[in-house]
Amino acid sequence: MEKQAEAKFEPKQILTCLDEVEGELFRIADNDQCRRFHNDSPLTAMVLLMMRMSSLIRSLLLLLESGNFDGFDPVLRAFEETFYLAHELRLSASADKAAAWLRGDKDVWSGKIGVLVEFAKKRGHPGPNIGRDYGLLSELAHPTRSAANNSVTLCAVRRGIEGAKAELAEAEKNNPERIRYALYRLIWLLSDQDDQFVNLPIDLTKMPQSENFVQSYDRIEPGT
Repeated sequence: MEKQAEAKFEPKQILTCLDEVEGELFRIADNDQCRRFHNDSPLTAMVLLMMRMSSLIRSLLLLLESGNFDGFDPVLRAFEETFYLAHELRLSASADKAAAWLRGDKDVWSGKIGVLVEFAKKRGHPGPNIGRDYGLLSELAHPTRSAANNSVTLCAVRRGIEGAKAELAEAEKNNPERIRYALYRLIWLLSDQDDQFVNLPIDLTKMPQSENFVQSYDRIEPGT
């Protein structure tokens, strides 16, 4: 598949796509298998988790706009956790785990990276990087020295201390693309119709901006 030039970060485009995604998820929630979240089915689990993914992306946009980057990484880590679990539960073979998650059973909220890596390999990806970002984000999501140093930098920026702003240059450069990649994975997981996946009765005609976003994004699918 020939890749197209990557588009620039446009917050309004991100919000439009999220509006489309959430509208379609609520439409799917009216399905008999879901019944507006009152029927505990794999479909219900998928819709709930994708709603959370969409909501977390909205939070990332607000954190990016405000410059509160010490909150950005923990929220992005929460998105990663949700994506991995949703990805695993979308597999038809994970129906029992979806039921356990809906019941609130212990120790079923974490997606199995190994399962997702095997899925990616079967799709033709020899070296999927699934799980890499999750590990990198964990350090800043917990009360580590690195996380504390990050917060000190932000406090220094607010106080106008010389040189502090320069330390945020990398985050200011990378965080917009991290939001775009999060949105890409959400739309991909919602719209892909792999034979191993639980069927989602999605209507792409109701998501024109989202479909265009995925088609123009410089990736084939998550894990590449």
